[in-house]
Amino acid sequence: MRNEKLYRRCAFRIGIGIFALLIFFLCTACANLAPRALVWTDMPELIIAAQLFNRENDRYIIDVEYKAFPASEIIKTTKPPSLIIARYMLSNLVMKKFASLDELFSEYYLDPNDMYPALLNAGKLGSKHVLLPVSFDCELIIENKSETARAGTAMLDPETIRQTSQAFTRIENGKISSMGFSPRWDLGFAENWLLAANVGFTPNEKWKPTSVPAISDDISSWPVLWNKQNLEKCIEGLLSFNSDIGVSQQDDFAFTYFNMPGYQLVLEGKVLYWPMKASEYFKLPHSIREQLRYRFPAVDHKIILTENSRFIGIPRGSKNRKAALEFARWLFVATNQEKIWKEMESQQLLPDYVGAFDGFSSIMQVNETIFLRYFPEYGQNPLLPAAIPEPARIPDYWEDFSRDFLHHWLEAVMSNPESRVAIDQGFRSAFEQYMGIMPDWLISNH
Repeated sequence: MRNEKLYRRCAFRIGIGIFALLIFFLCTACANLAPRALVWTDMPELIIAAQLFNRENDRYIIDVEYKAFPASEIIKTTKPPSLIIARYMLSNLVMKKFASLDELFSEYYLDPNDMYPALLNAGKLGSKHVLLPVSFDCELIIENKSETARAGTAMLDPETIRQTSQAFTRIENGKISSMGFSPRWDLGFAENWLLAANVGFTPNEKWKPTSVPAISDDISSWPVLWNKQNLEKCIEGLLSFNSDIGVSQQDDFAFTYFNMPGYQLVLEGKVLYWPMKASEYFKLPHSIREQLRYRFPAVDHKIILTENSRFIGIPRGSKNRKAALEFARWLFVATNQEKIWKEMESQQLLPDYVGAFDGFSSIMQVNETIFLRYFPEYGQNPLLPAAIPEPARIPDYWEDFSRDFLHHWLEAVMSNPESRVAIDQGFRSAFEQYMGIMPDWLISNH
């Protein structure tokens, strides 16, 4: 009798254990059956957004894979991911790889009026939105707050920068003791100025790398297209800064004083203006920022965007579109972006990142509320939607093109004022030499 009771008790416990195991395996199987969407991105911090999304829902799972250049990868791959969030996505060559996102507006109730109009429009291919903006960065001009106590303008046009810079510059005994501004101090700033002036540098879809074009050829046969008139006008404008000061004098000034951060040069009165990306400025310690003021340099009444505008898209032929759409819609909710900010804050990442996407959000409400809460000084000079232009449609290989060619050409042309005599010809000649040693990554993309 006693053995029988013991047997029953053991059998009952074994049954309960088996039942619990069945429940566990069933739950595990259900989790494994949940559609998984793979995201390619050049933003490692996006994994925080994916973790929050996965935690909040049990229907879909988002996996994040880092790619240095997702836009280039999508051109070559035969197995696209479910979603891409990255830079350099706006060339037609890349945009043709993506499917329409219009159902985010019609079925997922994403309000297009929540986004900056120019950024939203940039993602259209024909009449369809194949890409949507996620984040962007822009150039700032920083100055000493005490120098601009009476300044009321939020934007600085080239002529204002030129005049105030000239008035600030001091030359004593043939040497510069203080200098207003020079685009030579940051060639990345100069590059973005060119893009803002609609110089182009858009990839030529018809180009075939069968031979290096001769310098006399029509540019329609070149791999990258540019606007000759805008290029010449823009370079002449950049060269007009400090045109009355010798290049050697400017170099001596830089050699003497540029052993400290640019903002320190501003605070010590050595320079009037210093160019910085917004994402860099807002990473400065609060004790530094409260001594500075920023304004937006403007070209044709528009701010200057950097090359780091990021867009989201679903590649054609990709799997798990439903999960990708759900995650995309989740990302565009202001309260969800606030959760990302808070999670990054709890992980002490905010000193190294400006918000969820290391820049301004494409959702206006996020910048007007969340960004403002973390950076109160933003309220003194906020972004104006009408002042934001469409990002330039630069090639997916822009980083290599910029580093290996454009940066060096700009440095050479801006160090030689006589080069303004034949700007376009000099550009063609330098570009021709560059194409002669063009790396395999460019050829393989076509």
